[in-house]
Amino acid sequence: MKQHLSILILLLLVNTTFGQTYANLHQLDHTKVYYSSDAKERAIKILDNVAKAEHFFQSEFNVKADYTLLVLSPADWKTYAHPNAIYGIPHFLPDGRLVVAAENNDFWKRNTPFIDKIPNELATILKETYTDKNGEIALTDFFDLLAVHELGHAFQHAAGMLKQRTWLYETFCNVLLHTYFAEKNPAQLPYLTVFPQVAIQSFPAERLKYNTLEDFEKYYNEIATKHPDNYGWYQCCFHVLAAEIYDLGGKDVMKKMWDILMNQNEKLNDDDLTDLLIKAHPALEQAITNWNNQ
Repeated sequence: MKQHLSILILLLLVNTTFGQTYANLHQLDHTKVYYSSDAKERAIKILDNVAKAEHFFQSEFNVKADYTLLVLSPADWKTYAHPNAIYGIPHFLPDGRLVVAAENNDFWKRNTPFIDKIPNELATILKETYTDKNGEIALTDFFDLLAVHELGHAFQHAAGMLKQRTWLYETFCNVLLHTYFAEKNPAQLPYLTVFPQVAIQSFPAERLKYNTLEDFEKYYNEIATKHPDNYGWYQCCFHVLAAEIYDLGGKDVMKKMWDILMNQNEKLNDDDLTDLLIKAHPALEQAITNWNNQ
C-alpha cells in the first residue's frame, strides 16, 4: 500500500509539472506562447526573435526543441516560474517552460549602472543604447533578447547534451545567443553587448562574493538563488566571453562547440576538457585565458 501511495504521489507531481494548463494566461494565437494580461505586445516582440532563432538553431544542429514561452507578470511569475527564481531572471525548466518577465523590475533596475558613477564614455554609450521613451535608462531591450539564451538550453536539453561544466553550459548558450544575432539580426547587437560590457567594468567589487569559474561551478545553486546580482555579473561575463569567442572564431565555432560537446558521453577532468575546447577552436582557449586574467 505504501509503495502504491508513493507511485501515486509521483504521478501527481509529474502531472503537476508537465501537465501545466496555463489557465490564468492568454495564448498567442497558434503559437506555444502564453502571456500575462497586458503583456501581449511584449510576447509578440520576444517571440519574433525566439521563433527565428529556433529555425536557425534547428537548421544548424538538426534538433527540434520542445518549449513553451511564458511572458509573465510578477503575480503570474509566482505560479509558473521556478519557485527560487526572483522576478526578472530568465530561465528554462526541464518540463519545457521558457520563462521571461513581462515588466521592468527591481532586479533589472538594481543592476543598471548609475550614470553619475561611471566614466563618461560608458555613461554615453549606455544612454545611447537603452534610453526609453520616457527618457530613462531601462534594460528591457537587453533582457528581452535573453529568451534566445534560454532557447539554447531547450536545444541542449532536447539533444541530451551532457553538462561538462555549468559555466561552460551557460557560456555556450551565450555563444548561441550572440552568434544568432551577429549572423541574422546584427542591428540588435548593441542591445545585447553594451550592458554586459559596462556592467563588468562598473560592478561594485563589494557586491561580488564569487568571481572565478571554479566558484561558479562549486557554488552555482547558492549564487543563483541567494546572490542573484552576483549571478547576473557572471552572466554578463559570459556574454562578453561569448562575444570574444564569436569575434575570434565566427559562426564556425558555434557548430564546432556543439559537435564536440555532443560527442562526449562522460564527464571529463579539467585537463581533458581544456584540450577538448582547444580542439573545438583556439578562440576558446584565448577567451578563457582572458577571463582568468581579468
